[in-house]
Amino acid sequence: MIKVNLIALIHAKPGARETVVLDTSSIIVDDLDLGYLKGTLHFTRVAYGILVEGTLDAQVKTECTRCLTPFYQPVVIELEDTISLPGADLTPERPVRIAEDGWIDLSPLIRENAWVAVPVKPICSPDCQGICPDCGGNINLGECTCDKTTAIDPRWSALQALLETPG
Repeated sequence: MIKVNLIALIHAKPGARETVVLDTSSIIVDDLDLGYLKGTLHFTRVAYGILVEGTLDAQVKTECTRCLTPFYQPVVIELEDTISLPGADLTPERPVRIAEDGWIDLSPLIRENAWVAVPVKPICSPDCQGICPDCGGNINLGECTCDKTTAIDPRWSALQALLETPG
């Protein structure tokens, strides 16, 4: 959980601001594994809640689409959302609400925006060679051990039979 206390902003006039610096090491938020989370968030009291704005640097644990190896993908998380005041209903547009004691869990906002920041096809490194299409071995770890000269796609086996018949 990523908790911040905003009790001073609950009863403040619109325009009041607070700044919070986040600097955490490894943290897990639901299905999101973050290697670190660093940045500054600005909270501004607005008429119907508290506006949170900021940029966070993080590393999200994901899987390389070429070699299927887990790795931490560096991402920049952009936050700009309105947080509901205590007692307000939670909606899909405002999934976060400040508790009566002033504490707020920013995990849902960070999780949502972090997954959006991850590339559609993350790659562990630009020179990743991927996996062998025949045996599935990771080519980055060394030469493939399968015999490519005799490996034939089963869909072409009828044509292979034509080559083997004397004619």
